[in-house]
Amino acid sequence: MAAYCRVSTDREEQLLSYENQLRYYKNYIESNPNYEFAGLYADEGITATNTKKRDNFNRMIVDCRNGKIDMIITKSISRFARNTLDCLNYVRELKSFGIGIIFEKEGVNTLEGSGEVLLTILASLAQDESRSISENSKWGIRRRFEAGEHKMATKRFMGYDRDKNGKLIINQRQARVVKRIYNEFLSGKTVDYIKRILEKEKVPKWDGTYKWEASTIQSMLKNEKYKGDAVLQKSYTADFLTKKRNKNKGEMQSYYIEDDHEAIINPKIWECVQLEMERRKKYLQKYGLNSYSHNTENNPFASKIICGNCNRPYSRKGWFGKNGKTRSIWQCSERYKVKGIQGCTNRHTDEETLVKAFLMAWNTVLDNREACLEKWNTQKKSDNLLEAYRAKRFIEYTEDTTPVNEFKTDFMLKVLDHIKVFEDGMLEVTFLDGTTIECR
Repeated sequence: MAAYCRVSTDREEQLLSYENQLRYYKNYIESNPNYEFAGLYADEGITATNTKKRDNFNRMIVDCRNGKIDMIITKSISRFARNTLDCLNYVRELKSFGIGIIFEKEGVNTLEGSGEVLLTILASLAQDESRSISENSKWGIRRRFEAGEHKMATKRFMGYDRDKNGKLIINQRQARVVKRIYNEFLSGKTVDYIKRILEKEKVPKWDGTYKWEASTIQSMLKNEKYKGDAVLQKSYTADFLTKKRNKNKGEMQSYYIEDDHEAIINPKIWECVQLEMERRKKYLQKYGLNSYSHNTENNPFASKIICGNCNRPYSRKGWFGKNGKTRSIWQCSERYKVKGIQGCTNRHTDEETLVKAFLMAWNTVLDNREACLEKWNTQKKSDNLLEAYRAKRFIEYTEDTTPVNEFKTDFMLKVLDHIKVFEDGMLEVTFLDGTTIECR
């Protein structure tokens, strides 16, 4: 005979019950001359609504299949399983091997004739009890949320730890990385580019490793907790048996708490990031792009060159010259969309020409700074926080009016919206503050 024990939480009083069950069944089996002790199988801190994560339960079933156990004793049906289907399936499987289960509390022996009928009824009651407990738990959670009470896991949460009361407190070392990510994004970089920078510089994540994911950075940029607020019940348990969780899209009430904890990111900067995400989304839709940038580090003009004829993006190509060297040129993506058939008739342009056009246009802005200042000072007062942010940055960028002769990718990303190429040879350079300069 073997015994199975389980408690569903790791609270101290439950663990005491767990120890008592272990002691009781060991003495019970060893003191009965009709039984030979086949071992104790016990899981602690694990729910009974399904058996997938109950390692010792699953090990016990394997031992039954291998003929090591003839009988199992357990405290009650709810200790064995609260899922009716799981319970009956295992009972029937073990019964087919001649193995019975004794449920002490209910007085049921599954090898007896009436055992399975009674077990079906009792197991259904146990499952309904589990559902009731789940509903009561959800009710309690919602009441705490309404009162603004919550505890938040911080193990995988970059930038915050928890104090003894469960409140979020800033982890200063990690917070510097969070601030940098927000600043890099507003400086024109994509999440993929930021990922590569952090990995190249070996900037550690929350767990001390250096492998970053673009999706993680994207989530960080959207997380309202960095501005000190908290949205509660972003997800919910859809099925109390499977424990499957769904993203809350309005099925359940959510709760928004302002000034819940100390902010890492200034709320205005956080809002600017959200507006910049929306701006990039609209940019992709406007020009029919799949990605805002493919590889900004090695291809700085990616997604920023637009056809003046069809309003579609230009793509970069390598052309071999007569001297055997390759030069980078940009061509409308619609020109040869169907192989062998010419589409858009707009001209191609050399990457060197794009660099010269950018430098020429920026130096024109520097030459006309006084005229631009009036516009920037007006934009600084705009209700659009991103527009106001850009205006302040452009005022800073143009404080030194010395002409720029060297192309730098990082600076270009900070200021350039796009360059439009026209068939007559004109290039139209548009900056992120809305200023447009024509270059021929």
